[in-house]
Amino acid sequence: MAQRTVALCDGKYIGIETIFTVIDGKQINIPEKLKELRAKSQNNELFCPCGCGANLVLVAGDKNLREQHFRIKDGQQFENCTVITEGKTSVDSKIVLKCWLDDNLHTDDLETRVPICDISDSERKYEFSFISRRYGIALDYCHNRANLSDEKQSVLEQNSQAIRIIHIVDYMNGGSEGQYPEGLMKVQEKQGFCLLLEVTDADYETAEMKAAFYGQDIDGLWQENVFADGLLREYSINLRGELFFKDVSLESRLREAQQRLQEANDSEIKRREEERIRRTEWLKQQELEAEKRQEEQRKQQEALAERQRLQAEEAAQRREKQDEERRVAEEKVQEERRKREEDFKNNLASNFEQQETQVRDADGNRWIKCEFCGKIAMESEFSSYGGTGHINLGTCKECSANNPAVKQVRMEERLAVERKYDSNICPECGSRLVERNGRNGKFMGCTNYPKCHYTRSIRK
Repeated sequence: MAQRTVALCDGKYIGIETIFTVIDGKQINIPEKLKELRAKSQNNELFCPCGCGANLVLVAGDKNLREQHFRIKDGQQFENCTVITEGKTSVDSKIVLKCWLDDNLHTDDLETRVPICDISDSERKYEFSFISRRYGIALDYCHNRANLSDEKQSVLEQNSQAIRIIHIVDYMNGGSEGQYPEGLMKVQEKQGFCLLLEVTDADYETAEMKAAFYGQDIDGLWQENVFADGLLREYSINLRGELFFKDVSLESRLREAQQRLQEANDSEIKRREEERIRRTEWLKQQELEAEKRQEEQRKQQEALAERQRLQAEEAAQRREKQDEERRVAEEKVQEERRKREEDFKNNLASNFEQQETQVRDADGNRWIKCEFCGKIAMESEFSSYGGTGHINLGTCKECSANNPAVKQVRMEERLAVERKYDSNICPECGSRLVERNGRNGKFMGCTNYPKCHYTRSIRK
């Protein structure tokens, strides 16, 4: 925070900015003003603005002094002092604005920090930052938009007595980010636009200012529309209080910017309407194409269903035909089988008159006739069957177990075999056997050696 920047003298407030002016674009202290305030200080005419009664002295004029200000005279102590110190940016802004007004109005009646009660009968504590009664021009500077109350704006306006008021706020209050700029809109409603000041170390040469108005775009978002932006000294003010930037009035620049905004909004509305129409047509076309695709898919599905129905009918017909063919074939097989069985049964007895081929039924089962009892049955019921000259003849299990004739025949066959046995004949291959000598003595060996290895020892 800055030191005391205001002193009370003869019932009026004197701001530290009153000691500054600009000559040929150069910001300087006013020697006469310095001498005047120092003289008043020596005469104890400068007092603390809080009303505590403390005498103040001016601290200014030294080029190395960081901040020009007022301070309590040495040796005085006022514990009840309630002075409110002012922010540095606010003080710096008032200094450059004082220089700007001097640079444009060239008047010696410029007063600072003038309470409204000095101009009208209002008892409110609001004040004009600067005022020239000669030209009827007042300037209201506000560092924080929180102080831009409706009441202050109304009081200043209602008690200005035809004085043209210029409203300027600090640049940090600018911007909107889509939100309604409530404080700045109060200024815009009075002035038509907003002036946003940016200063650096109370330097008039580098101070900048932009003029902007706030309006809604077609989406309802609030936008800051800058229509003048440059150094503060590029702005000018005539004796009627009209503002100019680079010699073009802000009013005309504002109208052009508002017209551009309206044209931009109209253009965007038109573009969006055209886009909406294109979008609607595109959606309609997409819908038609979708309906067409759905119709084609429906037809394809119907065609597929018809093909599947026909294929199913054809498959059913083929199955019926195949089933019928199988049924007929099975009936034919069954009929042939029945006939074979019937023929087999009818010719069963005669089938055993021949002994060249086996007797088999339709299922391939072999049938045998018992040579002893005449029984005809399948081979599983016989203990022996077959052989040269009696392929289809055999001995059933009953006869084999109980028929004496079977035992007599078998005995006779064994004796016949024994009578036919020749010890000089090889039982394996039928060749002649001869006596041979070996490591273990003499033995009978087959003359068909080495194809046949049959041997028989000779008993001594």
